[in-house]
Amino acid sequence: MSYPTRRDDVEAHKLPDQSVLLFESAGGAAVPVNESGGRIWDLCDGKHTIEEIVEQLSLLYEAPNGQVDRDTREFLATLAHHGLLNGQSV
Repeated sequence: MSYPTRRDDVEAHKLPDQSVLLFESAGGAAVPVNESGGRIWDLCDGKHTIEEIVEQLSLLYEAPNGQVDRDTREFLATLAHHGLLNGQSV
């Protein structure tokens, strides 16, 4: 099982519209994410599996599990591509 874990040195700044700006200070990268992306980021604490993240989001947004699963995995791959997650595969 994969437990996505956000890097400790990445700052998350919530914006007034509920979106989040992820800022990686070492490289100076800033990645804006929408509200649901911010929720996924919060759940990338090393304690939740991808499946648990999907389950929580499916309940929250009352959306089909399959679609939430695809969107979540795609978003986690984007975070990994930007180097914002620790070395776990997603």
